[in-house]
Amino acid sequence: MMRAGQNSVRGFDPNIVTAKAMRTAGQATFLTINIFLIYCIIDTIRQSRRENPGKDTHPTLLLLLATWPLLFVRGLYGVMSGVLPAFNYFNPNNYGETGLLDSFVISEYIMGTTMEWTSCALLMATYFTSRNDPKKADLEVSKYKVARLGGV
Repeated sequence: MMRAGQNSVRGFDPNIVTAKAMRTAGQATFLTINIFLIYCIIDTIRQSRRENPGKDTHPTLLLLLATWPLLFVRGLYGVMSGVLPAFNYFNPNNYGETGLLDSFVISEYIMGTTMEWTSCALLMATYFTSRNDPKKADLEVSKYKVARLGGV
């Protein structure tokens, strides 16, 4: 909304409130999804341990568990950037003579960019931890055989 370009301050000001509300709502949705994600990860780990006693937790689940705090911090930062002026690009106090203040840039890099890139690297690493997992077709054949032999 802010990129639409306005020729006057009067046209720009109403969009700021709407844009901040939309950004905050989007980030709050992301944060809510991440809260649900931790429930799913922990529940899957518990289920895996219950179904496979004595076996280690699958490395993909451990990577997802390690990724969660990073995504949570990123979501929290996103909400804070819409609510707290210290984290908002549209706050004039975040600018000095030469552009953005160092403190603002550092907070953006630590709580935003670093969380995103580290999460991305961990999520991409799941390719390596799940390469040897059975394919869905193999699982379907296995399920069919068990059902045919009188199993569950």
